[in-house]
Amino acid sequence: MNTLRFLAATRRVLNEVSFPGYRFRLSEANDHLILQVECDDTCNVTGKKIHWKGRKWRLSLHMTKSEIVQTAFKAVLTAVEHETRENFTYKGASIFDPHYDVDRLVELRESESALEVRIAR
Repeated sequence: MNTLRFLAATRRVLNEVSFPGYRFRLSEANDHLILQVECDDTCNVTGKKIHWKGRKWRLSLHMTKSEIVQTAFKAVLTAVEHETRENFTYKGASIFDPHYDVDRLVELRESESALEVRIAR
């Protein structure tokens, strides 16, 4: 299927998909499409109203309707999980925040005192 026909077919499929507060955005990139969820919401850090987009999901020109719908579902799940990670706190800190620098997480993991393990009986 060519890109323009796939774009039109994918838009028709996504017009039938919904999740409260979220919209589905399609963009073109070379030989594939990109799906993102977008939302107008309150920033978890500043408390101000913002418009944000979730991560990018690559759609192949060979995807079936079911795969497109399932990818849209996964995009919503991932966006909701992202927000959950930002809002879940322990001692007032969002310890599972998805914005942590991965290299800093490596530093933490390499620290001898970073892990809490159960003592075998």
